[in-house]
Amino acid sequence: MSEILLSIFFFVVCDLIFVAISIPLLLEKIGPNQWYGFRVEKTLDNREIWFKANKYMAKAFIVMGCIQIIYNIVLVILKTSDPFYIITGNLFFLTGGTLIVILASFLYLWKL
Repeated sequence: MSEILLSIFFFVVCDLIFVAISIPLLLEKIGPNQWYGFRVEKTLDNREIWFKANKYMAKAFIVMGCIQIIYNIVLVILKTSDPFYIITGNLFFLTGGTLIVILASFLYLWKL
């Protein structure tokens, strides 16, 4: 496997991890705890808010992960070998997407 495909594979695995850890939160399988989920005072103090906030955040992380997976599929289809698109593009999606999800989740939580 070439270094390029290995790099793309690494980022796709990261995206799949985001999706996988979001699914139990989306399905409301994880109650308030100190280790996993959207853990702030407001969510930890109210079970109903916990589930609403975590469901919202989980949906956003799943969308983010799927967008990045699609981005990587496009890179493979186009046979892109430019590290700028592979590394910088993926890091942009990973960090920028995560920041957007966190900010959007706090805005949603503020409305609850």
